[in-house]
Parts: sequence; structure tokens; C-alpha cells
Amino acid sequence: AHPSTAAVYGQVTADAIIILLVFGWATVLLRLWVRLRLTKSPGWDDATIVLTLFLFTSYSAFILVIIARARELTLATPAAVMQTLLYVQLGEVFYILTTTALKISLGLFFMRVLTKRWQTNIFRTILVVSAVYGSFYVCIVAFQCGSPNKLALGLLGSKKCLPPKLIFSTGLLYGIINVIADWTFVLIPIWILIESDMDRQCKISVSMVMALGAIGSVSSILRMAYLKGLHLRGGIISAVKATLWATAEPGTGIIAASIAILRPLFRNIKSGVRDKLSAHSASK
Repeated sequence: AHPSTAAVYGQVTADAIIILLVFGWATVLLRLWVRLRLTKSPGWDDATIVLTLFLFTSYSAFILVIIARARELTLATPAAVMQTLLYVQLGEVFYILTTTALKISLGLFFMRVLTKRWQTNIFRTILVVSAVYGSFYVCIVAFQCGSPNKLALGLLGSKKCLPPKLIFSTGLLYGIINVIADWTFVLIPIWILIESDMDRQCKISVSMVMALGAIGSVSSILRMAYLKGLHLRGGIISAVKATLWATAEPGTGIIAASIAILRPLFRNIKSGVRDKLSAHSASK
């Protein structure tokens, strides 16, 4: 195809993974500090975001290995190529697990602040659908060729595996569910924000966090545009672009979900700085 262009996209994806992992781990650790030490109100949404972070780290490790191996693919043996294809499929499995866990975590978080019955019912429906279909899709991908050890055969169109059209269709439906869930998690909080009695400064800060969450929603749409690339039918460029957007979706979601919890920490920092400045001025 276009090896130089694919290499550039591959490097961008690798850089994005490193950045998202650093900010993801930092924000989740700060989130746990706030929930455990400041507000003392840990919940299941915190446990599931930690699970999501570990799954995302595993997914990122597979993608980084794939990028490293792809640079030497021209010199690879058939066995090494098969090993790389196995990593590609495992990356897809961990992507599904990551996004499913993220949806559950976000749903549990918003259900703590929802005030109306219709909002709660919508989020409960999304939680159930995401969990059930996510589990179903993981099984489809992981066992498409029978044993998970034969996952790589699925990318080679083996007749011993499930039909490619079935895999693509289930993946497309999973992407649609993701898009609906992502935009629900963006639009309903806007409704709550408008009705809240927070001051303008707080609303602006919350809106910035929601804008970051919207990036994940856009990423899920763009990933669907290059979905065929994940099955190596749309060309190597489409495959790399799909991977880039698939990485951005859960990465930005983890960061946004964690930053949304950090307001007490920022408030304490602001209060501490103000007190120190006041004490310094008084001493002068």
C-alpha cells in the first residue's frame, strides 16, 4: 500500500497511546485520592474505571507490540506474521472489553447524580445493553475460529472460522451501540448542567470536561468509518486509522471521567493557595 504513510500513522498512534496512558494513570490515581481521602465516597464506578484502565493498558501494550513488529514485517517469517495477526485480534478483544467496562463505569457514575426517573431508566437500559452485547461480541471475536489460539485465522478468511460478514456486522452493531451510548453520556449531562444552580465558573469547568468526553464520542464514529480496516479488507491505511481512533475513544473517556471527579481537589488547592497568599500578605 503506502508504507511511508502507514509508518507515520503508526508513529502517531504510538505517541497517542503513550500520552493517553500517562494522563489516564495520573487522572485515575488522583480520582482515587479524591474519593478515598477527600470525599470518602468510593463507589462501583471507581472500581470499574480502575478495571477499565488496566484493560486499556493491556490493549495499548498489544498495539505497541503490533507497531513494533510491523516495522520489521518485510523480514518476518510466516510464523512471525501469524503471531502478529494474533496480536491484532487480541487487541480487538481488549478494545471491546475496555469500551464495555468504560460504558458501565460512566453509567454508574451518572446514575449517582441523575435526578429524574426517565434519565435513570435510559442509563439503566444503556448499562444492560452495553454489558450484554459487549459480552456477546467478545465471545464472537475470541471464539470465531473455535479455540482462541487460532484467532489469527479469522483475518486470513479461513473457512474454519465464522463468516467475515457476520464478524463485520456484529462489529458494526457494537459500534452503533457505542455511538448511541457515548452521545447519551454527553447530551443528558448537558440537560442536568443547564438545570443545575451552579455558578457560571463551575459550569464552564464542567463544560470543558464534557467537551473532552465528546472527543471520545466523535472517535467512536470515526472508528466506524474505518471499520473494514480492522479486518484487513480496507487496506493498511484504514487499519491504522481505525486503530488510532479506537485508541482515542477509551483513552479520552477514562481521562474525562476521572477529571470530572477532581473538583474537590482543585477547590482544596485553590483554597490552600489563597490562604498562603493571605498569610504572606499579612506577614509583610
